[in-house]
Amino acid sequence: MSDVTFKIRAAEPSLAAQDVLSESEHTRLAGMHEGARPAFVTARAMLRAELGSYMGLTAKAVPLCQVDVGRITIEGFDPNDPPYFSVSHTGAAEAGISAVAVSEDTPIGIDIQQIDHAINWQRVAERRFPEAEWALISAMPEAEGRALFFTLWAIKEAFVKMEDGKLMPYLRGVEIDFSDGQFRLAAPTPAGLVSAGIFFTFIPEFELAVACVTRDPVNVALDSAIRHTSGTANSLHNLPSD
Repeated sequence: MSDVTFKIRAAEPSLAAQDVLSESEHTRLAGMHEGARPAFVTARAMLRAELGSYMGLTAKAVPLCQVDVGRITIEGFDPNDPPYFSVSHTGAAEAGISAVAVSEDTPIGIDIQQIDHAINWQRVAERRFPEAEWALISAMPEAEGRALFFTLWAIKEAFVKMEDGKLMPYLRGVEIDFSDGQFRLAAPTPAGLVSAGIFFTFIPEFELAVACVTRDPVNVALDSAIRHTSGTANSLHNLPSD
């Protein structure tokens, strides 16, 4: 069984890593709300560093491609061939968090979700999740049910990323059996996967749900070092000219 490192870091508000971004990434960065930029830059820089190590390239030289908000790919590589990777980021400005995982052997998807207390999670779960999941969540105390709701949401989004799907069909279409405390697929995913590796945890001090799914079993090592730094994000630079 192969090993996968799931790396989680606080977003760097200074945007210090933006120099490794490509021209298209700079264009996307310039169009973002200021508060979303640190997590995006941190996540892309982490991904480029991990893939660069795998490919023997500098972080800036990794030929990442993305059309609009679609799947991130590597130019010249079939997305169904290694290296497999996934990226996620959440939060804004000085509270953002970014995550990356790369696998040499199996397709992978990751997601991180911070609890949003403004969301009526019971209503969303009742309307969007499979009935069996809602029945179990609704029977729990409110705090535990909320944490599990965001954990399940993260797992389902991780499957979306691994299978390049769409979120709404996956919220109900990915059915998780956790009746005995072990998380496993209760039915095939929308793409037809009948079993998968499912890693999840909850980091209470950051109210952060963490999920990683893989087509084949792997050993997931969580490398979480979330240390927020204060300060105002620096202005953008190295942007492409008109």
